[in-house]
Amino acid sequence: MPLFDLSMINHKCFIFFKDYVLEFSLNDYLLIFIIITSGLLLLFPRALSGGIRLINVKDAVLLMNREACIILDVRAEEKFNAGHIPNAISMPYNKFPEVIGKLKKHSKKTILVYCGSGNSSVKAMKILNQKEFEPVISIEGGFSEWVKLQLPVTQKNI
Repeated sequence: MPLFDLSMINHKCFIFFKDYVLEFSLNDYLLIFIIITSGLLLLFPRALSGGIRLINVKDAVLLMNREACIILDVRAEEKFNAGHIPNAISMPYNKFPEVIGKLKKHSKKTILVYCGSGNSSVKAMKILNQKEFEPVISIEGGFSEWVKLQLPVTQKNI
């Protein structure tokens, strides 16, 4: 008879480990729920944001310089005519559902949306997402943030 039986140790270790895991999971179910939920949110970050993608003005400028973007101004037409981001297209939010068809040919390009302060652009972005435009990004702070950073403004319509 051997002095040291390895099969007994492995069996005892397994039982100890199994009891420990079982005890842990029963006592700390909330902790396990939090771990699983945070893991899922890391894997699917859009679920946390509700599909809203925001970009600050400086990163928006970098994106505009890196790739061809469609820039939408959803402010009222009078405000657009007073000054807007260069190369922006005026699509006032109150007429947005009617004019959204004009963007179909650009449905695969990145669309940057801005308004006066960032509120209407998020609403417009949600409409664009529902119409399956992708990617659509709202500029944080809108036109007021653009002007605050002293970036170029134009009055020319394209």
